[in-house]
Parts: sequence; structure tokens; C-alpha cells
Amino acid sequence: KRMGVRVFHMEAGNRCYDDRVPEENNRRIIDSQSDVLLPYSERSRLNLIREGIPGERIYVTGNPIKEVLDHFMPQIDKSDIMQELGLEKGKFFLMTLHRAENVDFKDRLAKFVKAFNRIYDKYKMPMVWSVHPHTRRELSKNSKLKVRKGIKVLEPMGFFEFNNLQKNAFCVLSDSGTAQEECSIFGVPTVTLRDTTERPETLEAGSNFLSGCEPASILKGIEVVTSLPPREAPEEYLVDNVSDKVVKIVVSFWP
Repeated sequence: KRMGVRVFHMEAGNRCYDDRVPEENNRRIIDSQSDVLLPYSERSRLNLIREGIPGERIYVTGNPIKEVLDHFMPQIDKSDIMQELGLEKGKFFLMTLHRAENVDFKDRLAKFVKAFNRIYDKYKMPMVWSVHPHTRRELSKNSKLKVRKGIKVLEPMGFFEFNNLQKNAFCVLSDSGTAQEECSIFGVPTVTLRDTTERPETLEAGSNFLSGCEPASILKGIEVVTSLPPREAPEEYLVDNVSDKVVKIVVSFWP
């Protein structure tokens, strides 16, 4: 920006209004310094307008995730991760947990481990936990945090493998923002392990439940989302020409 280079920000305007989330401050700073803002939804556009961003600098593009998934679906479907882990379609849980506000506080992290163990005891299904390196370090600091033997604690997976598991899971438990989007498109029930989300449209669509960290709430979330019929993803998640839009917008500002 200081060198005179234009800044285009995709995913502009996403807000969770939770200052414990490091990314929230980053979003506000980047949006305030961007020349052109490319929110995925009308909701995000209105967030920017309320913050004083001039409307002529804002272009709603839709979410690129469907285009990405469609492009790579042959490789995703080709993955043999299900066979490697001995899993059956619709008969396992998939979990991730990496956000600072969840794993940097030992009491909160302990509640998630307790919840995972209670879920395993109740559902008697395999559970796959793709563990971020930072999360693994925090877990190792407390020897009392033990998971059931039926919970597979694994290293982070590649894009193809992880999405193959997401697509075939009974339910996904995660604090990831992208997982909320991907699972909404896949029609897979999701429980978001956070107090807030930048993607409230997934809650409104009925594919996602915001649980917080209490084990009882997480269990209730699973019960709710897995009992609902499949819902269509939010409209802005189903746009299949986002890359074309973005290229045209960028080129239109070229000197």
C-alpha cells in the first residue's frame, strides 16, 4: 500500500465481532487499507458500509469455494483415505480444532477433549481428529488430557484427503471457517466449536450449529443438525464463476 500497489481484498467484510479472535483484528485492518473490497455476500457488503467504506469500492463476488471444490473434485473423490482409515460413509465423526481462543486456554481445551470423549461414548462411531501442530503442543502440556482409544488422533491432512473425509462424514466438528462453507455445500451436518462465527448464513441455512465449548451444548448441536433434513447451501456459496468476476474486476483497475 505504501509503495503505491493497489490492494484487493477477497473475503472482505467477514465479521464475528469477537476480539479474542486474532483474525478479526486483521480483517478490520486489511479492509480499512484495501483499495477494492470483494465481499462474498450482501451481508458482508453491509458490514463494510457500516464501517464507512465507500460503496463504489465494494464488489460482491460470491464465495469461490464451490468453484474450487468442483475443480478438484476428481482428485478428492479419488483419495483412498477412507480405506486407509477403515471408515464407512456416514459412519464417523471428523474433528479439527486450531483457533487460539480455543486451544490457548487449558480449561477450554479440556472441555473440548471431554466433549469428544462423551461423543465417542454415546455414538460408538470412529472419530478422526486432524490435529494442528499448535493444538498438539498444547495437548502435550497437560498429561491429563486423554482421548478414547477409538478416537484417531492424526497429523493434518492434505486438501484432497480432508475434503474426502468431510464429504463422507456423519458430522463434522470444527472451529474452521472454511469447513463451515465446504460442509454446507456437501450437505454434511456441522457443529462449529466456537462462540461466534463470520459465516452466520450457514446457521440460517440449517447446516451448522454454533456450540461454544460446553460438552452438553456440543452434544446438543450434534443431535440438532443430524436430525434435520439436508438443506441447500446459502446462495452465495453456489456461484460457479467467481474467478471470472475477480479477474475482470482486477483487470478493470489496471493502469
